[in-house]
Amino acid sequence: MVRRSVLAVFAVIATAFALLSVMTLLGLASAITPSQTAVTSITVGSNPEDVAVSPDGSSVWVTNSGGTTVSRINTTTNVVTSITVGTGPRGVAVSPDGSSVWVTNLDSDTVSRIDTATNVVTSITVGTGPSYVAVSPDGSSVWVTNISSHTVSRINTTTNVVTSINVGTYPFHVAVSPDGLSVWVADRDGNGAGIVSRINTTTNVVTSINVGANAYDVAVSPDGLSVWVINQSGTVARINTTTNVVTSINVGGNPSRVAVSPDGSSVWVTNNYILGTVSRIETITNAVTSIPVGLNPVGVAVSPDGLSVWVTNIDNTVSRIDTITNAVTSITVGTYPYGVAVSPDGSSVWVTNNGDATVSRITFPPQPPVNVTATPGNAQATISWTAPTNTGGSPVTGYSATASPGGQSCTTTTATSCTISGLTNGTAYDISVTATNAVGTSDPSVVSVTLTSETTTTTSSDLVAPAFTG
Repeated sequence: MVRRSVLAVFAVIATAFALLSVMTLLGLASAITPSQTAVTSITVGSNPEDVAVSPDGSSVWVTNSGGTTVSRINTTTNVVTSITVGTGPRGVAVSPDGSSVWVTNLDSDTVSRIDTATNVVTSITVGTGPSYVAVSPDGSSVWVTNISSHTVSRINTTTNVVTSINVGTYPFHVAVSPDGLSVWVADRDGNGAGIVSRINTTTNVVTSINVGANAYDVAVSPDGLSVWVINQSGTVARINTTTNVVTSINVGGNPSRVAVSPDGSSVWVTNNYILGTVSRIETITNAVTSIPVGLNPVGVAVSPDGLSVWVTNIDNTVSRIDTITNAVTSITVGTYPYGVAVSPDGSSVWVTNNGDATVSRITFPPQPPVNVTATPGNAQATISWTAPTNTGGSPVTGYSATASPGGQSCTTTTATSCTISGLTNGTAYDISVTATNAVGTSDPSVVSVTLTSETTTTTSSDLVAPAFTG
């Protein structure tokens, strides 16, 4: 059987740890001073692997590949609900409307459909060794790669009827184009030659595209014009979706996973070897920048604002890459981190720790308050604002407004206005307003106000320093 042998990444991981016991490591990437973060450990099931966040950010779904459960995490409380599915749950995907979650069960040849309103599970029989899963943008179809039966299963989400489509010998990861007209499957034949199976979703006709050796992961650009395929021979294949022409780009050793930035300007590839790197590909030029991260990097995700990339490393760290500077910050998480996902609002990063049955939730300080105004009075000013929509994954515990010059201030816990007293009439002040949560304090929003004897002048500027949003 092929099923468990496809977990090549874990074989590399085991080799890496054997080597670590007999070697002295060279210096890894120097890190910038870390942005404020907090890591919360959440216990889930055995060998958590894949992770997905609901479109509204209210739930996180984790497959526990060492058992028969999926863990549903309430992102407000971190409370975990265990849901029984099939044996060896592996891949997970959430429908665009958030109404259903789809889980591949590698060892029971089924897909579990979870109704997110009730947690009721429907079992759907697919091919042999279902591994990875993707949902069409309109939610009408679910696509499942069956690594042992050399097929892709197309599930009609209205009827749960399954159509089997023959592809290459070992289909792995799968992605759907933004317009829903093509499905792309990273595949290889029996001799290890890498191919991509392009499925026309109107006709289910398959076009086979040669890409390299041992094609493994696949991602589609936001505009749908390029498809990026990981070849474990050390290259990335870029497919022009109009012509199917392939451009081969050299990256690092044993590339593992790939992600595309939200604006399509860069592609990020984890290179899974001991002194690991991430390859950043500029999509205009195909130029590659190599960025050292932790040991044996595997998972990769880009934040919704495109300002950071998150990489799981087998040395029990996550690397945060600042996409402006390429500077790397190392954050300690659980044992053998594997999958990674970012909340839709960028407020939390979720990491599955395959070795200790936990998920690490990484949270941040809040974004700054918005819509700040100052109303002048006699030797005082009343400051009002709107709470930030992104609280950093932890509730706001207080606000502070501070005048400059002078340093007079006022604070609140939940109220969104307060009055600063002890000011001097006739003086111009900049008022900085910040929000604080359990992790830290936001960057300030600034408003200017001048107190005259008649107390009539106010200027609302909302001069906000760039905020770290994940």
